[in-house]
Amino acid sequence: MKKFLTISLLALLSACGGTETKNEEPVNVLENLQVTVDTVAVDAGEEVFVPDMLYAQSLSSDGKRIYSFYEPDFQFFEISLEEMKLLDRYPFEKEGPNGIKGWVQYFQMLNEDEMMLFDEVSPNLFSLDGVKTKEFEIDFESAIDFKPEGPFSLPNNLHISPDKSKFLSLPMSFGKPVEGLAVIDIESKTGKILKLPALDLTYGFQVIFQQENSASFFGDNINLQLVNDQFIILSGSTANIYTYDYHQDSLKLITFDHQLVENNKTGEFAHEADSRERQMEIVGQIRKQITFGDFYWDPVRKMYFRFGTKNYVMPSKGVKRSADCYLFAYDEKLNLIGEKFLDDFKNIPYSGYFYKGSFYTYSPMGDEAGFIVYNFDF
Repeated sequence: MKKFLTISLLALLSACGGTETKNEEPVNVLENLQVTVDTVAVDAGEEVFVPDMLYAQSLSSDGKRIYSFYEPDFQFFEISLEEMKLLDRYPFEKEGPNGIKGWVQYFQMLNEDEMMLFDEVSPNLFSLDGVKTKEFEIDFESAIDFKPEGPFSLPNNLHISPDKSKFLSLPMSFGKPVEGLAVIDIESKTGKILKLPALDLTYGFQVIFQQENSASFFGDNINLQLVNDQFIILSGSTANIYTYDYHQDSLKLITFDHQLVENNKTGEFAHEADSRERQMEIVGQIRKQITFGDFYWDPVRKMYFRFGTKNYVMPSKGVKRSADCYLFAYDEKLNLIGEKFLDDFKNIPYSGYFYKGSFYTYSPMGDEAGFIVYNFDF
């Protein structure tokens, strides 16, 4: 079980020798954390666009630029975190041999000039100039022997490994638990599903509402992230995670022992609601408990960070979004080394990137694209 690291201190050695003493008290690196928040605008020059339409984003391999899909003009934008300016816009095609066969469900930058893009039909590789460089022809259902009830359930959270050898996803049918981590070998077109029992409790904190031909889902999710060259499978319902090493094809469970918050949600909640109002009422009860967020890698400190929230209030007419917010810190091996309640913390981030030790989360400012920048000093 991952606990706070303890410090082993060597006593100073005198001429006649020395002894080793140990301090068994847990170390909390965030104990004296100070957070400052700033906002910065993106210099877009004479370019005209709607900044609210740039939320689907992927970080470049060097961590200095962000790419974002702009659906109104069917273009990818390149924004420099280093210069805080719009560098370029790359047009893509809707039809023809290089066409995207639907809406962009997910894309992932692989290097300076290549991305994996999943549309409504299949995953493909594209260059930044809009040329389709590889079209994958894999029967996902046969590869993992799973036939979902919905058309987009099998490639849920679809990723490709950086070496382009594997596809990974979290297959599920709507309103049902995630089957596990699907790992598909691209060359052999074969795959498997690795079970994730430590995350099974997530299903108990999901609420669906169905009415005629429409349905909605709210609550906790199981998510798949590619962080610092490894995959992390996580849930909002529990602190515990799995890591998947695509080099070794190995899955590992990592557990944590938090001091400031509970390690898991508890209790029983209705999975189905008979109205949208009842659905949101149940979700509000669920979100009074701790909800764990994504992991973020800071290459400067060589540390991971993760936010958590309690008493989450969803925005509605006359009510602003609010929550009690926590920050958690981990070392390179994902040992928990810090926890901090962020008192009177506003603008809780739900996505972002570390650049030069500061955390950037995209946030439009009126007619300008921009970022909220969080500086963590400890």
